[in-house]
Amino acid sequence: MAVKKKLSFEEALGLLEGSAESLKRDGVTLEESLKNFEAGMDYYNQCMEILSEAKQRIEVYTKGGEE
Repeated sequence: MAVKKKLSFEEALGLLEGSAESLKRDGVTLEESLKNFEAGMDYYNQCMEILSEAKQRIEVYTKGGEE
């Protein structure tokens, strides 16, 4: 299950939390667990990408102020 649309950090984090909660529920089949895990990894990767981009932007601004 791939993330299709570009989400905000807050949206992706909320969906990641939802995927994690789904994995904790009783009575979830292995197949459902795998789908939730895959979706969670997609949301995790999207969060990490957004954070990495933000870090790069911050570094640009802070290096610009040092000159």
